Amino acid sequence: MFKIARTALCTNAQVIQTSRFNNEEEVGGSDIVDEAVEEAREEVLGDYGDPPKRSTFVLDSSQTDYEFRVDKQKTYSIEKVYILDDNNRREYTDGTASETNQEYTKDLDFNKITFHGDTVAAYSGNRIIIDYIPNYIHWLARLKAALYIIDSTNINNADENAPTPGLRIIQRIQRIEKAIAETIAIGSSNEKDYDPTYGEVIPQRRFWTYS
Repeated sequence: MFKIARTALCTNAQVIQTSRFNNEEEVGGSDIVDEAVEEAREEVLGDYGDPPKRSTFVLDSSQTDYEFRVDKQKTYSIEKVYILDDNNRREYTDGTASETNQEYTKDLDFNKITFHGDTVAAYSGNRIIIDYIPNYIHWLARLKAALYIIDSTNINNADENAPTPGLRIIQRIQRIEKAIAETIAIGSSNEKDYDPTYGEVIPQRRFWTYS
């Protein structure tokens, strides 16, 4: 299985916002936030895999638009896109769909990726692999990093009867982890659309046109 380097699950700015600080200086500087983000990243990827999600489909010369996940859940980011060609991989990057520049166009609102007509013509029948970060993985890492920040600054709520910021975040983390566990349990009962090497096989329906 191809590995991707240093998957980015959240940014320092997002963690500061979630932990309800105004800037990095309030928590001791950027090094503290970097450490929190890295610790959360390692924990989440250790629990759910790196990449967290991988999908695959085959290019068709008559189609330029493809869905890379079948559900309608939000996607935080696309990390890597490859076309497999005779045991080699051609990496494509986010931009304006172009075969010359090896770029695709993404639309995360619809979990859609678009290739240039020259790309699908040249590699029709070849397999695509897409590594992506679901939004729930992003939020899990973001919340864990924020909790690390809060714990490291020893913030306590003056009102003992009110939930502390840390407790609220712990509760959100627990809800997300429970939802993930339930999704995994449901998915484990039906693995016909999963390839252990290439990821979830995505049947193309939503964006295809037929002449």
